[in-house]
Amino acid sequence: MPKNVGSSERMATDGSVRERRQPGSPARAARTKARIADAVITLLAEAGSSRVTHRLVAAAAGVSLAATTYHYATKGEMIADASRRLLDGYVESFRRAALRQRRGKGRAPDLAGFVTKLLTNASGRYRRLALAWCEIILEAARTAEGHAIADEWFGKLFEAWSDLARAMYGELSDEAVVSGIDTAIGLLFITLPLELKPEQVAAVFAAGADPVIHWAPRDSAPEAGPSPPARRTPKARETRERILEGAIALLVANGAGAVTYKAVAQECGLTIAAPAYHFGSIDGLLKAAEAELFARSKHRYRDMVGSAGGAGLTLDGLADLTAAVFVREVTQHGRAAIAIYSIGVESARRLDLRSAVWSVIADQAKAWRRQLEQLNQDVAAFDALRMQAVFIGKQIRALSTGSPIAQLSAARSAFRDEIAAAGRASTH
Repeated sequence: MPKNVGSSERMATDGSVRERRQPGSPARAARTKARIADAVITLLAEAGSSRVTHRLVAAAAGVSLAATTYHYATKGEMIADASRRLLDGYVESFRRAALRQRRGKGRAPDLAGFVTKLLTNASGRYRRLALAWCEIILEAARTAEGHAIADEWFGKLFEAWSDLARAMYGELSDEAVVSGIDTAIGLLFITLPLELKPEQVAAVFAAGADPVIHWAPRDSAPEAGPSPPARRTPKARETRERILEGAIALLVANGAGAVTYKAVAQECGLTIAAPAYHFGSIDGLLKAAEAELFARSKHRYRDMVGSAGGAGLTLDGLADLTAAVFVREVTQHGRAAIAIYSIGVESARRLDLRSAVWSVIADQAKAWRRQLEQLNQDVAAFDALRMQAVFIGKQIRALSTGSPIAQLSAARSAFRDEIAAAGRASTH
């Protein structure tokens, strides 16, 4: 939570009558809105979208509560305005990068170098903005209004990346630009939860280090206390399962920040003490929810692989399988995927979650490497990370924009191109 929230709480009510009577000049109103938008971005980054309220935003911005409600009727309006300001900043930074490239002063030789620079910045000085964007795009997946925000983001990003690509290469296909954007987004959702240092990011992307080895967490937060052992009676097991399903429902609907003892108890119709009794802490409950969601996802994947047959996998076979998994996960289990990514972003703020999130990331990376090695034994570690990232990025694009049919139908061709780029994959 932002440090100035508590100390500024009084400002959320003081002077509210005067604010309503004297809204001020247009210039003053613009400055107030800018302060409010910056506070929204900070709250999104430090606390998550579920904790953004008019009162907390007013306190963080150092303005009256009346000022926030005067300029923004709803939480959604506050987030939408903050999103547009973030988007304007990103587009302008891309425009400057393309201009430098055309003048022969580019800071990256190609798009891969640009993505490395982007991710290094996101893990360093622009971490707050990157986390806020992740919260915005996950929140967008939950409403029709959010889909419009995501559509605007992806449309403007495509224009900006295309301009930069032309400055670097002269021309690049639309499909390559889209996959570049999706890969960068997937990598952002992989790297941010781990709170990597810029040099750790550079070691993998620039020097070729194995991320499964190089990014493994070295430290873990001290446990808040021992988790109670699983109760063995049928009633206790049933209660524990109810709590877990209640937490998952809250994750799906509102994100990790919405999971509290009170909210889970209300969702399940239990006393507020029940979640703590069975899981020990909110972090313990979130870890269990993520483990359950991921286990279900792996089970679905194994069923599909088993039905497709694993022997003699070809490039086209792996492309078919990847596209089938993608379409099913987006159309049938998309909200569960958003819940998993929400826990990932939350782990950027809560060290106790990081080892569990890393376990999921590493497991997926190893699974991708096993699949790619069936086509080419010389596949590099980064190839598996790149495939993992492009899958995540395309999934987030589809979910945040409302899963347009065109995106789903184009997935198979895009995955085939990405798989083929991972070494010398056989087409036979």
